[in-house]
Amino acid sequence: MDRRSTPHSTPGGQPLAHPGATSPHLAAGAATHPPPLAWMCGIVWGGWSTGAVSGEIESRPVRDGGLVGVLCRPRAGAPAPGVLLLGGSEGGLHERDAQVLAGHGFTVLALAYFGMPGLPPGLIDIPLEYFVRALDLLAAEPGAGARFGILGGSRGGEAALLTAAHDERVGTVVSVVGSGLVTQGIDYRRGALLDILGHPTGSWTWRGEPLPYLPYVIPDELRDLVAHGRPVPLRLAFPPVPDDPAALERVSIPVERIRGAVLLISAGQDGMWPGATYGQVAADRLARSRHPFTFGHRVFGEAGHAIAGPPPPDPPGLAAADGGTTSPGPGVTFEMGGTAPATRAARAGAWQATVGFLGEHLHN
Repeated sequence: MDRRSTPHSTPGGQPLAHPGATSPHLAAGAATHPPPLAWMCGIVWGGWSTGAVSGEIESRPVRDGGLVGVLCRPRAGAPAPGVLLLGGSEGGLHERDAQVLAGHGFTVLALAYFGMPGLPPGLIDIPLEYFVRALDLLAAEPGAGARFGILGGSRGGEAALLTAAHDERVGTVVSVVGSGLVTQGIDYRRGALLDILGHPTGSWTWRGEPLPYLPYVIPDELRDLVAHGRPVPLRLAFPPVPDDPAALERVSIPVERIRGAVLLISAGQDGMWPGATYGQVAADRLARSRHPFTFGHRVFGEAGHAIAGPPPPDPPGLAAADGGTTSPGPGVTFEMGGTAPATRAARAGAWQATVGFLGEHLHN
Protein backbone atom coordinates (compact mmCIF):
# COMPACT_ATOMS: atom_id res chain seq x y z
CA MET A 1 0.00 0.00 0.00
CA ASP A 2 1.25 3.43 -0.94
CA ARG A 3 2.20 5.63 2.01
CA ARG A 4 1.55 9.00 0.40
CA SER A 5 -0.57 11.53 2.24
CA THR A 6 -3.77 12.09 0.30
CA PRO A 7 -7.15 13.53 1.20
CA HIS A 8 -9.91 11.02 1.80
CA SER A 9 -11.76 10.12 -1.35
CA THR A 10 -14.39 8.18 -3.21
CA PRO A 11 -15.25 4.48 -3.09
CA GLY A 12 -11.78 3.34 -4.07
CA GLY A 13 -9.72 4.50 -1.16
CA GLN A 14 -6.36 6.05 -0.53
CA PRO A 15 -3.58 5.25 1.88
CA LEU A 16 -2.30 8.02 4.10
CA ALA A 17 1.38 9.35 9.11
CA HIS A 18 4.63 9.98 13.67
CA PRO A 19 6.57 7.20 15.24
CA GLY A 20 6.83 7.53 18.93
CA ALA A 21 7.05 6.34 22.44
CA THR A 22 5.56 3.11 23.63
CA SER A 23 3.76 2.48 26.88
CA PRO A 24 4.26 -0.26 29.47
CA HIS A 25 1.70 -3.03 29.76
CA LEU A 26 -0.46 -2.33 32.80
CA ALA A 27 -3.53 -4.00 34.25
CA ALA A 28 -6.65 -2.61 35.89
CA GLY A 29 -10.02 -3.89 36.99
CA ALA A 30 -13.44 -3.35 35.44
CA ALA A 31 -16.51 -2.21 37.31
CA THR A 32 -19.60 -4.39 37.77
CA HIS A 33 -22.94 -3.09 36.49
CA PRO A 34 -26.06 -4.38 34.74
CA PRO A 35 -26.10 -4.33 30.92
CA PRO A 36 -27.10 -1.03 29.25
CA LEU A 37 -29.85 -0.05 26.92
CA ALA A 38 -28.49 -0.22 23.39
CA TRP A 39 -29.05 2.88 21.31
CA MET A 40 -26.11 3.68 19.05
CA CYS A 41 -25.94 0.24 17.44
CA GLY A 42 -25.67 1.23 13.78
CA ILE A 43 -23.20 -1.51 12.89
CA VAL A 44 -24.78 -4.87 13.76
CA TRP A 45 -21.63 -6.98 13.75
CA GLY A 46 -23.06 -10.13 15.22
CA GLY A 47 -25.56 -12.69 13.96
CA TRP A 48 -25.44 -11.96 10.24
CA SER A 49 -21.95 -12.99 9.27
CA THR A 50 -20.95 -15.42 6.54
CA GLY A 51 -18.00 -17.74 6.32
CA ALA A 52 -16.81 -21.22 7.21
CA VAL A 53 -17.43 -21.36 10.94
CA SER A 54 -18.79 -24.83 11.75
CA GLY A 55 -16.40 -27.66 12.61
CA GLU A 56 -13.36 -25.75 11.39
CA ILE A 57 -13.36 -23.26 14.27
CA GLU A 58 -13.22 -23.86 18.01
CA SER A 59 -14.57 -21.29 20.45
CA ARG A 60 -14.35 -20.90 24.20
CA PRO A 61 -15.71 -18.28 26.58
CA VAL A 62 -13.24 -15.97 28.30
CA ARG A 63 -13.86 -14.82 31.86
CA ASP A 64 -10.27 -14.43 33.01
CA GLY A 65 -9.00 -11.56 35.14
CA GLY A 66 -12.14 -9.50 34.64
CA LEU A 67 -12.15 -9.97 30.86
CA VAL A 68 -15.44 -10.84 29.17
CA GLY A 69 -15.18 -12.31 25.71
CA VAL A 70 -14.96 -15.35 23.51
CA LEU A 71 -11.83 -16.77 21.88
CA CYS A 72 -12.12 -18.32 18.42
CA ARG A 73 -9.36 -20.08 16.53
CA PRO A 74 -8.91 -22.65 13.74
CA ARG A 75 -8.99 -26.26 14.91
CA ALA A 76 -5.87 -27.03 12.88
CA GLY A 77 -2.68 -26.61 14.87
CA ALA A 78 -0.94 -24.20 12.49
CA PRO A 79 0.11 -20.76 13.80
CA ALA A 80 -2.82 -18.33 13.80
CA PRO A 81 -1.86 -14.70 14.58
CA GLY A 82 -3.81 -13.05 17.37
CA VAL A 83 -6.44 -10.36 16.67
CA LEU A 84 -8.46 -8.42 19.23
CA LEU A 85 -11.99 -7.69 17.93
CA LEU A 86 -13.89 -4.72 19.38
CA GLY A 87 -17.46 -3.72 18.62
CA GLY A 88 -18.89 -0.23 18.99
CA SER A 89 -21.35 1.62 21.17
CA GLU A 90 -23.90 -1.18 20.87
CA GLY A 91 -21.90 -2.97 23.58
CA GLY A 92 -21.57 -6.70 24.10
CA LEU A 93 -19.35 -8.95 22.01
CA HIS A 94 -19.46 -10.37 18.49
CA GLU A 95 -18.75 -14.09 18.51
CA ARG A 96 -20.07 -14.84 15.03
CA ASP A 97 -17.77 -12.27 13.44
CA ALA A 98 -14.84 -13.61 15.46
CA GLN A 99 -15.61 -17.06 14.05
CA VAL A 100 -15.65 -15.73 10.50
CA LEU A 101 -12.32 -13.96 10.98
CA ALA A 102 -10.82 -17.04 12.65
CA GLY A 103 -11.78 -18.94 9.50
CA HIS A 104 -9.18 -16.84 7.70
CA GLY A 105 -6.43 -18.22 9.94
CA PHE A 106 -6.46 -15.94 12.98
CA THR A 107 -6.81 -16.44 16.73
CA VAL A 108 -9.55 -13.92 17.49
CA LEU A 109 -10.61 -12.59 20.88
CA ALA A 110 -14.01 -10.91 20.60
CA LEU A 111 -14.00 -8.69 23.67
CA ALA A 112 -16.91 -6.97 25.38
CA TYR A 113 -15.96 -3.82 27.25
CA PHE A 114 -19.37 -2.73 28.46
CA GLY A 115 -22.97 -3.85 28.27
CA MET A 116 -22.58 -7.31 29.81
CA PRO A 117 -22.69 -8.59 33.40
CA GLY A 118 -19.52 -7.68 35.25
CA LEU A 119 -18.79 -4.72 32.95
CA PRO A 120 -19.74 -1.02 32.99
CA PRO A 121 -23.31 -0.16 31.90
CA GLY A 122 -22.13 2.13 29.13
CA LEU A 123 -19.15 3.67 27.45
CA ILE A 124 -17.97 5.33 30.65
CA ASP A 125 -14.33 5.62 31.76
CA ILE A 126 -13.23 2.32 30.24
CA PRO A 127 -9.58 1.69 31.23
CA LEU A 128 -7.31 1.16 28.25
CA GLU A 129 -5.51 -1.30 30.51
CA TYR A 130 -8.52 -3.58 30.04
CA PHE A 131 -7.58 -3.96 26.36
CA VAL A 132 -3.92 -4.41 27.32
CA ARG A 133 -4.97 -7.36 29.49
CA ALA A 134 -6.81 -8.80 26.51
CA LEU A 135 -3.55 -8.68 24.55
CA ASP A 136 -1.86 -10.46 27.46
CA LEU A 137 -4.39 -13.26 27.04
CA LEU A 138 -3.70 -13.48 23.31
CA ALA A 139 0.04 -13.57 24.04
CA ALA A 140 -0.49 -16.69 26.14
CA GLU A 141 -2.27 -18.52 23.30
CA PRO A 142 -0.08 -21.06 21.46
CA GLY A 143 0.58 -19.99 17.90
CA ALA A 144 -0.93 -16.51 18.32
CA GLY A 145 2.46 -14.83 18.03
CA ALA A 146 3.97 -11.86 19.83
CA ARG A 147 2.68 -9.08 17.58
CA PHE A 148 -1.08 -8.67 17.37
CA GLY A 149 -3.79 -7.03 15.34
CA ILE A 150 -6.74 -5.01 16.58
CA LEU A 151 -9.93 -4.64 14.57
CA GLY A 152 -12.52 -2.18 15.86
CA GLY A 153 -15.76 -0.76 14.51
CA SER A 154 -17.11 2.73 15.24
CA ARG A 155 -16.29 3.54 18.89
CA GLY A 156 -14.38 0.26 18.89
CA GLY A 157 -12.26 1.75 16.11
CA GLU A 158 -11.48 4.66 18.43
CA ALA A 159 -10.53 2.15 21.16
CA ALA A 160 -8.39 0.18 18.71
CA LEU A 161 -6.27 3.20 17.78
CA LEU A 162 -5.93 4.26 21.42
CA THR A 163 -4.86 0.80 22.55
CA ALA A 164 -2.35 0.47 19.73
CA ALA A 165 -0.88 3.84 20.67
CA HIS A 166 -0.34 2.57 24.23
CA ASP A 167 0.91 -0.99 23.66
CA GLU A 168 3.92 -1.72 21.47
CA ARG A 169 2.84 -5.32 20.87
CA VAL A 170 0.18 -4.16 18.40
CA GLY A 171 1.57 -4.61 14.92
CA THR A 172 -1.56 -3.96 12.86
CA VAL A 173 -4.70 -1.86 13.43
CA VAL A 174 -7.87 -1.64 11.36
CA SER A 175 -10.37 1.03 12.41
CA VAL A 176 -13.66 0.77 10.52
CA VAL A 177 -15.90 3.87 10.66
CA GLY A 178 -13.80 4.88 13.67
CA SER A 179 -12.28 8.16 14.80
CA GLY A 180 -8.89 9.80 15.19
CA LEU A 181 -10.36 11.94 17.96
CA VAL A 182 -11.38 10.93 21.47
CA THR A 183 -15.10 11.59 21.81
CA GLN A 184 -17.54 11.87 24.70
CA GLY A 185 -18.77 8.81 26.58
CA ILE A 186 -22.28 7.34 26.68
CA ASP A 187 -24.12 6.85 29.96
CA TYR A 188 -27.08 4.67 29.02
CA ARG A 189 -28.58 5.07 32.48
CA ARG A 190 -29.71 8.55 31.44
CA GLY A 191 -32.38 6.97 29.22
CA ALA A 192 -33.50 9.28 26.41
CA LEU A 193 -31.16 10.42 23.67
CA LEU A 194 -31.05 14.11 24.57
CA ASP A 195 -30.43 13.25 28.22
CA ILE A 196 -27.56 10.94 27.24
CA LEU A 197 -26.01 13.57 25.00
CA GLY A 198 -26.40 16.26 27.65
CA HIS A 199 -24.58 14.32 30.37
CA PRO A 200 -20.80 14.94 30.23
CA THR A 201 -18.74 11.80 30.78
CA GLY A 202 -15.46 10.47 29.48
CA SER A 203 -15.11 7.31 27.43
CA TRP A 204 -11.61 6.13 28.33
CA THR A 205 -8.97 6.30 31.06
CA TRP A 206 -5.25 5.56 31.16
CA ARG A 207 -3.41 4.95 34.43
CA GLY A 208 -6.48 6.07 36.30
CA GLU A 209 -6.76 9.41 34.53
CA PRO A 210 -9.65 10.24 32.18
CA LEU A 211 -8.63 11.07 28.61
CA PRO A 212 -9.71 14.51 27.36
CA TYR A 213 -12.54 14.27 24.84
CA LEU A 214 -14.49 16.22 22.27
CA PRO A 215 -17.92 16.87 23.84
CA TYR A 216 -21.26 16.45 22.12
CA VAL A 217 -23.32 19.39 20.93
CA ILE A 218 -27.12 19.50 20.75
CA PRO A 219 -28.12 21.86 17.93
CA ASP A 220 -31.70 23.00 17.40
CA GLU A 221 -31.97 20.82 14.28
CA LEU A 222 -31.32 17.70 16.35
CA ARG A 223 -33.85 18.75 19.01
CA ASP A 224 -36.44 19.41 16.33
CA LEU A 225 -35.97 16.00 14.72
CA VAL A 226 -36.35 14.28 18.09
CA ALA A 227 -39.43 16.31 18.97
CA HIS A 228 -41.16 15.44 15.70
CA GLY A 229 -40.21 11.77 15.69
CA ARG A 230 -38.13 11.98 12.52
CA PRO A 231 -35.01 9.92 11.80
CA VAL A 232 -32.01 11.46 13.52
CA PRO A 233 -28.56 11.61 11.92
CA LEU A 234 -26.53 11.41 15.10
CA ARG A 235 -23.61 13.12 13.39
CA LEU A 236 -25.41 16.37 14.29
CA ALA A 237 -24.26 15.78 17.88
CA PHE A 238 -20.58 15.72 16.93
CA PRO A 239 -18.82 19.08 16.50
CA PRO A 240 -16.36 19.95 13.74
CA VAL A 241 -12.70 19.18 14.17
CA PRO A 242 -11.30 21.96 16.42
CA ASP A 243 -9.64 24.82 14.55
CA ASP A 244 -7.38 25.70 17.47
CA PRO A 245 -4.21 23.57 17.27
CA ALA A 246 -3.95 23.19 21.05
CA ALA A 247 -7.57 22.11 21.35
CA LEU A 248 -7.13 19.65 18.50
CA GLU A 249 -3.98 18.20 20.02
CA ARG A 250 -5.75 17.74 23.35
CA VAL A 251 -8.39 15.38 21.93
CA SER A 252 -6.40 13.73 19.14
CA ILE A 253 -5.31 10.10 19.41
CA PRO A 254 -1.49 9.90 19.23
CA VAL A 255 -1.51 7.42 16.37
CA GLU A 256 2.10 8.29 15.59
CA ARG A 257 3.06 6.08 18.55
CA ILE A 258 1.65 2.96 16.90
CA ARG A 259 4.45 0.54 16.13
CA GLY A 260 2.81 -1.05 13.14
CA ALA A 261 0.54 -0.79 10.11
CA VAL A 262 -2.68 1.23 10.27
CA LEU A 263 -5.73 1.02 8.03
CA LEU A 264 -8.56 3.52 8.46
CA ILE A 265 -11.83 2.75 6.67
CA SER A 266 -14.59 5.35 6.55
CA ALA A 267 -18.03 5.93 5.04
CA GLY A 268 -18.40 9.13 3.05
CA GLN A 269 -22.10 9.52 3.93
CA ASP A 270 -21.87 8.35 7.54
CA GLY A 271 -24.96 9.61 9.36
CA MET A 272 -23.90 8.46 12.82
CA TRP A 273 -20.82 10.65 13.18
CA PRO A 274 -18.30 12.46 10.93
CA GLY A 275 -16.06 9.42 10.82
CA ALA A 276 -14.34 10.27 7.54
CA THR A 277 -13.36 13.70 8.86
CA TYR A 278 -12.35 12.43 12.27
CA GLY A 279 -10.45 9.57 10.64
CA GLN A 280 -8.57 11.99 8.44
CA VAL A 281 -7.17 13.60 11.60
CA ALA A 282 -5.40 10.32 12.33
CA ALA A 283 -4.31 9.93 8.72
CA ASP A 284 -2.84 13.43 8.68
CA ARG A 285 -0.89 12.79 11.89
CA LEU A 286 0.57 9.63 10.38
CA ALA A 287 1.51 11.47 7.19
CA ARG A 288 3.11 14.42 8.98
CA SER A 289 5.23 12.13 11.13
CA ARG A 290 6.36 10.02 8.16
CA HIS A 291 5.06 6.91 9.86
CA PRO A 292 7.57 4.13 9.08
CA PHE A 293 4.89 1.46 8.68
CA THR A 294 2.22 0.96 6.04
CA PHE A 295 -0.83 3.15 6.58
CA GLY A 296 -3.87 4.30 4.66
CA HIS A 297 -7.30 5.89 4.79
CA ARG A 298 -9.95 4.39 2.54
CA VAL A 299 -13.29 6.14 2.19
CA PHE A 300 -16.33 4.53 0.59
CA GLY A 301 -17.87 7.70 -0.74
CA GLU A 302 -21.58 6.82 -1.01
CA ALA A 303 -21.83 4.46 1.96
CA GLY A 304 -23.49 4.96 5.32
CA HIS A 305 -22.27 3.92 8.76
CA ALA A 306 -23.17 0.22 8.64
CA ILE A 307 -20.09 -1.12 6.86
CA ALA A 308 -18.27 -2.90 9.72
CA GLY A 309 -18.12 -6.66 9.92
CA PRO A 310 -18.56 -9.44 7.35
CA PRO A 311 -21.24 -8.99 4.70
CA PRO A 312 -24.71 -10.29 5.66
CA PRO A 313 -26.13 -13.41 4.05
CA ASP A 314 -28.87 -13.56 1.45
CA PRO A 315 -31.73 -13.14 2.02
CA PRO A 316 -30.90 -10.14 4.20
CA GLY A 317 -31.78 -10.01 7.84
CA LEU A 318 -32.06 -6.82 9.82
CA ALA A 319 -32.17 -3.60 7.85
CA ALA A 320 -28.96 -2.39 9.48
CA ALA A 321 -27.21 -5.67 8.75
CA ASP A 322 -28.29 -5.43 5.12
CA GLY A 323 -26.81 -1.95 4.76
CA GLY A 324 -30.15 -0.24 5.42
CA THR A 325 -30.19 3.40 6.37
CA THR A 326 -31.98 3.40 9.73
CA SER A 327 -31.37 1.87 13.14
CA PRO A 328 -33.39 1.97 16.40
CA GLY A 329 -32.30 4.28 19.22
CA PRO A 330 -33.50 5.38 22.66
CA GLY A 331 -36.91 6.74 21.74
CA VAL A 332 -35.67 7.72 18.28
CA THR A 333 -34.77 6.21 14.94
CA PHE A 334 -31.24 6.89 13.77
CA GLU A 335 -30.47 7.74 10.16
CA MET A 336 -27.16 6.06 9.37
CA GLY A 337 -26.70 7.69 5.98
CA GLY A 338 -25.80 6.54 2.50
CA THR A 339 -27.90 4.30 0.32
CA ALA A 340 -28.63 0.63 0.99
CA PRO A 341 -26.89 -0.65 -2.19
CA ALA A 342 -23.79 1.52 -1.69
CA THR A 343 -23.54 0.58 1.97
CA ARG A 344 -23.94 -3.10 1.25
CA ALA A 345 -21.24 -3.00 -1.42
CA ALA A 346 -18.96 -0.98 0.84
CA ARG A 347 -19.40 -3.46 3.66
CA ALA A 348 -18.20 -6.25 1.40
CA GLY A 349 -15.28 -4.13 0.22
CA ALA A 350 -14.36 -3.05 3.73
CA TRP A 351 -14.34 -6.63 4.98
CA GLN A 352 -12.18 -7.78 2.07
CA ALA A 353 -9.75 -4.92 2.73
CA THR A 354 -9.71 -5.71 6.45
CA VAL A 355 -8.95 -9.40 6.06
CA GLY A 356 -6.34 -8.68 3.42
CA PHE A 357 -4.62 -6.02 5.52
CA LEU A 358 -4.51 -8.19 8.65
CA GLY A 359 -3.23 -11.11 6.63
CA GLU A 360 -0.54 -9.10 4.89
CA HIS A 361 0.87 -7.70 8.11
CA LEU A 362 0.32 -10.56 10.56
CA HIS A 363 0.88 -13.66 8.43
CA ASN A 364 4.63 -13.37 7.97
